Amino acid sequence: MRFFKEDLTMPPDQELLFLQQTQKRTNKYFWAALIFVGIFQIYNIAFALYYTDFQLHTHSSRVYTVLYLFMLAACLICATLGLLWRHIKKQPSRLLTLYAVFAFVLLLWSATLSLYDQRTSDNLSIYISTSIYIASLIYIRPRSAVSIFLLAQGMLFIGFIWMELTGFKDTYGVFINSFGFTIVSLFISLYRYSSLRHDFKNHLEIEEKNRMILEQSQKLSHIANHDPLTGLWNRNYLENWKENFFQANSADSAANVAVFIIDIDHFKLYNDAFGHVAGDECLKRVAHTLQELDGLLFRFGGEEFLCLLPGATASAADQLALQFCHSIEKQAIPAASPAARLTVSVGYTIGNMNNELAFRQLLREADQALYIAKDSGRNRTVKYAAQSVSS
Repeated sequence: MRFFKEDLTMPPDQELLFLQQTQKRTNKYFWAALIFVGIFQIYNIAFALYYTDFQLHTHSSRVYTVLYLFMLAACLICATLGLLWRHIKKQPSRLLTLYAVFAFVLLLWSATLSLYDQRTSDNLSIYISTSIYIASLIYIRPRSAVSIFLLAQGMLFIGFIWMELTGFKDTYGVFINSFGFTIVSLFISLYRYSSLRHDFKNHLEIEEKNRMILEQSQKLSHIANHDPLTGLWNRNYLENWKENFFQANSADSAANVAVFIIDIDHFKLYNDAFGHVAGDECLKRVAHTLQELDGLLFRFGGEEFLCLLPGATASAADQLALQFCHSIEKQAIPAASPAARLTVSVGYTIGNMNNELAFRQLLREADQALYIAKDSGRNRTVKYAAQSVSS
């Protein structure tokens, strides 16, 4: 017993989960046995009554009927308790205890019936089949299993000794057979207990390792696809996104995408005035602000950000470009110049993007528009197609 206690113990939360799962798996075997044994007793009672013309005039018929009635009553009591307790999810041990009690009563009943059968035969089939069934399918703790099987065997032993001492019958061979099957059944029960708990613990370990692997994979994926400073998508994710977008949009598809390049105005002066630590904080704040708007936002390099808006109309692109400028102004981030606010300039274009060449062309257009926005005073948007400037 010490081996099972030390090697297979679990924390309370794991123990509860294990008992819940074991109860669910054992439940179907319990109810199947309960129904079968109950119907079997009804049949035996009916047969005994029919065979004796409802008189039960022989001693053996009365003994058998009492045994059948006792087991039928036990089935009904266990069924009633099982129906009452089956929905108590936080106390699965109560149902497992009920299963073990039913197994114990069934085994003692089968031992008693087998003893009584020795009057006319050496039949042990009921006891053997019952003990093998209980050992194989009902979850029983080791101490309970030892008690149940040894008590049943003790009952058989006492009965066989009494038969020997009274000269009623030579029971040596039957005793050896019953003892052998009892030991085999006990070891099957102990092995099942050990296997169930080992399998459960191994399953939990596998789940925990899979969870750790998944978390690590997610972390690595985040590192690979996100800018470490701002948390925005990076160029690596941009390459993956483009490939998926190209595959989903054939040459004949209307794969319109608005491409925006957003640049922080006078960011070098900002770093010189406030230092690089403040510059990093400024980049994060700008990135967070821009990220709240529409589109896929990437950190494109340094103080530049790239935004892609698939399926954009011309009016939606114009509106989003203005939102980029206005949202940063509203943050009122101090600029390097006294009493000035940090601003951004936006160059953008819109066009069909169904392959790499088309994407690079759109990038060049947006970059040229950004150059015009910078050259014409900053804090403004420029759309490449019309080459117009709006504040």
